[in-house]
Amino acid sequence: MKIQGQNKQMLAAACQMFMGKSEPEIAHIALETLEGHQRAIIAHLTVEEIYKDRKKFSEQVFKVASSDLVNMGISVVSYTLKDVHDDQDYLHSLGKGRTAQVQKDARIGEAQNKRDAVIRVRLFFIFFSVSSS
Repeated sequence: MKIQGQNKQMLAAACQMFMGKSEPEIAHIALETLEGHQRAIIAHLTVEEIYKDRKKFSEQVFKVASSDLVNMGISVVSYTLKDVHDDQDYLHSLGKGRTAQVQKDARIGEAQNKRDAVIRVRLFFIFFSVSSS
């Protein structure tokens, strides 16, 4: 984020909003604004939606927070979602379930391929036995 000095309206808004505040105080206000918008967006999404489509979540936060911060005279240069995690390991469990399903599907596919190979070999031997008689 940065204070937009080239746009006179934004600069005036920033001066009015942050006059007499230190850089850490300004950063704290901006961070609280971003976090507030994150919480608001999280309230409208499921955990799975946030976890599986982080880019969509990031874009929503960026869009909503940017307009609010612009009114304060701050332009958002970039917003990156670093990590999505929870204290109860719910997200980790989601990954385990998907991994288990993929492994199960792989075992089933392998068993079906082996079965099909055995059937082809048996058919070959039956055909060979019938044609050589």
